[in-house]
Amino acid sequence: MKQYLLISNTTGYKINNDILNYISTKFKDIALKKKNFIELSPQKAYELEIQKEEINLELKNSIINFLSQKSIDCNFIKVTKNRKKKLLLADMDSTIIQEESLDELARQIGKEKEVIRITNEAMNGKIDFKKALIERVAILQGQPTEILEKLKLSININDGAIELIRTMKFNNAITVLVSGGFTFLTDHLKTLLGFDYTHANSLEISHNNLNNPHLTGRVIEPILDKKAKVLYLDHYVNKNKLNYEDTVCVGDGANDIEMIKKANLGVSFNGKKNLDKEANIRFKSTNLLGLLYAQGYSDKQIIS
Repeated sequence: MKQYLLISNTTGYKINNDILNYISTKFKDIALKKKNFIELSPQKAYELEIQKEEINLELKNSIINFLSQKSIDCNFIKVTKNRKKKLLLADMDSTIIQEESLDELARQIGKEKEVIRITNEAMNGKIDFKKALIERVAILQGQPTEILEKLKLSININDGAIELIRTMKFNNAITVLVSGGFTFLTDHLKTLLGFDYTHANSLEISHNNLNNPHLTGRVIEPILDKKAKVLYLDHYVNKNKLNYEDTVCVGDGANDIEMIKKANLGVSFNGKKNLDKEANIRFKSTNLLGLLYAQGYSDKQIIS
């Protein structure tokens, strides 16, 4: 099994030759197949192939600590024969988009403080996701559906999301957006970004007054939670006769833990501490292009 050291930063800090030389020197005694880093993106992402499967923990930590002081992500990636993955499952809120959609709906009606508190507790695994979702959605009772349309117009797509979807699809991968958020937004992102499939929760809407449809404050069962995310991963693996070695999953919170643990590349993207502990790849200073760099794609192979 091959292993690569991936270092990356897409937020402004430039990776220079001094940094590359320092790391190469640190690894000089563990038989590198290639002494030089492979440039995936100039001054943004580089990988170094390592012969040894197990690296001295002290050495590994010294590299991680050195790079973290410079806000450079450092990931040791064990590569199977299927390096370029055939299935992507991605979370939506704070992953594909910058926002937490429920928090933003609450912001429109002046209830953001209450909802954000519950969101943070759920994301950190302090309270059950389903309970937190029901409690937050109840706050939206009676609100006009116009707030959903306003949110569609105000969301921000995270950098690298478009390239991630286009590049993986160009290379015959299946792309799935699976979210504990809501279908009105995942359907919008399917059209906007080109996901093959989307799955999310549905908000109940009352049409008793045809001129004024409004939210009832309830979620239509069944609720998509962390168990459902794993089931969707299993579904697409089995449906397409893939192996779990063919999979990459990305998310940021407690609801993504089980899905990310089961994937071959399990990516914590600006994730909470509980997710960071379980993921085998963590990005804090790298945008979603990091998922492509982790698969060995260079800028020349990325579809914009």
